[in-house]
Amino acid sequence: MATGLRERQKAERRQRIEAAARDVFREKGYEAATTREIAERAGVSIGTLFAYAADKHALLLMVYHDDLHELTEATFETVRLDVPLLEQLMHVLTPRYAYWNADPNLARRALQTPPEHLLGLRLVQLIAAGQRDGHVLATEDPELIARVVLDIYGSENRTWLAEAEPLLAVGLVRLRDALELALRALAVTYENSRPDRIPKPLRR
Repeated sequence: MATGLRERQKAERRQRIEAAARDVFREKGYEAATTREIAERAGVSIGTLFAYAADKHALLLMVYHDDLHELTEATFETVRLDVPLLEQLMHVLTPRYAYWNADPNLARRALQTPPEHLLGLRLVQLIAAGQRDGHVLATEDPELIARVVLDIYGSENRTWLAEAEPLLAVGLVRLRDALELALRALAVTYENSRPDRIPKPLRR
């Protein structure tokens, strides 16, 4: 019982710290925010705060990681399995773009690290399911396809957020175009590798 109570208290402190950090970052921006003010808003000592995050940047990443973890779970729960993979990917990634778009300045700092592990895992599962059902023709390892998707997402996301005033609609169009090109290339590779699609040599 004592162990369970301590774990609940620890989780509650983390939630308070995370909520306080989110509010302070959004109100004051990353540069003006201080760990001391975040600790005060969370109702914990500065030492307790540092037990959860080593510095201000770690606090920012904690906020984004937990928010995106929840977003990943929510979007994959509602993804349709009877639509093309491109539509599935846009269903999953569009809310993430909208999330980043809410505060581009903070997002630029948070994007210095790779996406959370859960997103990659869910993408692998989605692609593998599509291969089993025949919706994804590419026979490449689903982990490889997922890495390609993540690389495109990360690159397009950073390029979009690097603009002075990133427009959500523009970023999503570019993301969709890049993903469509990559997925089409995978399908072409698969089709051209089939024995009945290999051109016969010309007779002389």
